[in-house]
Amino acid sequence: MSIVSAILIACAICIISAMLEGLCAGKGVKAFITSLRTPSYAPPFWAWIIIGVFYYIISFFISYRVLRHSGDNFLKAVSLTLLLAMMSINAIWNYVFFRAQNLFLSFFAFIPYPLLAIALFVCLLQFEALAAWMFLPYLAYLNYAALICYKYWKLNENPD
Repeated sequence: MSIVSAILIACAICIISAMLEGLCAGKGVKAFITSLRTPSYAPPFWAWIIIGVFYYIISFFISYRVLRHSGDNFLKAVSLTLLLAMMSINAIWNYVFFRAQNLFLSFFAFIPYPLLAIALFVCLLQFEALAAWMFLPYLAYLNYAALICYKYWKLNENPD
């Protein structure tokens, strides 16, 4: 695939995913997140935005590298499918957490996400090591994200 085509498709993947996440999250995201009881180690709202930007930079890079790779078409298809599945679950999670405001369900909706991320990492290691290593910090971040998701649920399950 040409460089331009890969850039355009990778951009389209990220833009469509971001739009879907925004649609699923709905309005009042900042108001909802600031209304929650949060652990002391939870980042402020603006930091979540930065984390989201890095997520899309990494997703773009992975998409681009996979699309440009001229090797195994099966691994390319599996990698793109895993990435798209992760992005879709992220959008669904936004719906459950922000729009439905169901913190209990949002924790359990998060469970398949790191499993897909690990599968993506392992798949990328097979044919696109640079993309895999670029993905590693996000994979590590998911431990923190799971903890925060759990803490949001537990701290807010019986509001006063």
